[in-house]
Amino acid sequence: MRGDSSEVLTTVKSQMARMGLNVGQSGTGAFDREFELALREFQQMRGILCDGVLGSETFAELERARYQLGDRVLRYDPVKPYAGDDVLKLQQRLAALGFYAGLIDAEYRNVTEAAVKELQKSLGAKADGVAGPQTLRGLSAIDRQQDTGNLFALEEAARVAASGTSLVGRTFVIEAATTVVDFVALPMTPAQSAKEEEITKDIARRLAGRLEAVGAGAIVVSGKSVEVSKADQLGASAVITISADVNRSPQANGVSSFYFGHEKHPNVNSPIGARLASLIQSEITVRTGMRDCRTHARSWASLKRLRTPKVHVVAGYLTNPDDLQNLEDAQVRDAMAVGIAAALQRLHVKEDADPETGTLSIEAIKAYN
Repeated sequence: MRGDSSEVLTTVKSQMARMGLNVGQSGTGAFDREFELALREFQQMRGILCDGVLGSETFAELERARYQLGDRVLRYDPVKPYAGDDVLKLQQRLAALGFYAGLIDAEYRNVTEAAVKELQKSLGAKADGVAGPQTLRGLSAIDRQQDTGNLFALEEAARVAASGTSLVGRTFVIEAATTVVDFVALPMTPAQSAKEEEITKDIARRLAGRLEAVGAGAIVVSGKSVEVSKADQLGASAVITISADVNRSPQANGVSSFYFGHEKHPNVNSPIGARLASLIQSEITVRTGMRDCRTHARSWASLKRLRTPKVHVVAGYLTNPDDLQNLEDAQVRDAMAVGIAAALQRLHVKEDADPETGTLSIEAIKAYN
């Protein structure tokens, strides 16, 4: 944090300076204001928590940013998978050519290895799943430079379009009070953590009740009990995470929603996550009157670890008096729950028949089912 000093910062500054970031005096190990601003810019660029802290997730992203495609030989390592911008570019190019249908997450796992093998077979090369110089030369020779062929995104959209309008029989996973797991560096006091847990669990239970009332299944999980792959194992239609935020400034306020993606790489985004986030955001802000802090694409680990579409809803700031008053109001929490349920229904309605924001009631949702 600002005021600290370390020899490691000299190396970090040098790397960030090569990326075009203004780190101030790159030859020193001082964590000064210039470096903090550059660090926040880097965190924002990478879609991770923008807290100005050089934590484990930021270090990992700095490591990933070191590599461009061709800098190293890529292979599947089940113990410590390769991760970096080179893997991201490889996945994008394989997806554009129709070989890769997985989540574009910059991690070289078995799905990426399988896609490389398919590429190698088409090239008449040894299908060993290793992306070395020969394989990359072959990829360059046939690459049509398409950026719109994200098969994961196409398949995700197709699954929703083909699933009909009814919520009956669908399963939704609702996460509450997961800040301790997803954002371990967020400086909440014990009292704030307890308040967040109380508020978000109540919204989650109200949402589960609304979904069950229309014939859907809803599983509420919270805190450290969250299982990473639960939604994928259940074949869930979506995951909704509900949290609250804190800020040093009491002026910070409003509701925001996040989905998997990269703001600088829109073709990498989850289209269903983006659509659902937009629907949830509009429903909550219209029904509660709280400030609209918009939707944002982020590559948080908590968003990219699933194939199931996931939206993380920040329902307001505990450190803002108005937001806290709203969140402590049972009617506002109920409006949020109904709004999210309405958004989940609207996701499965054709856009030309999509009802106006803020008008869909639970009784109206039942009419679709």
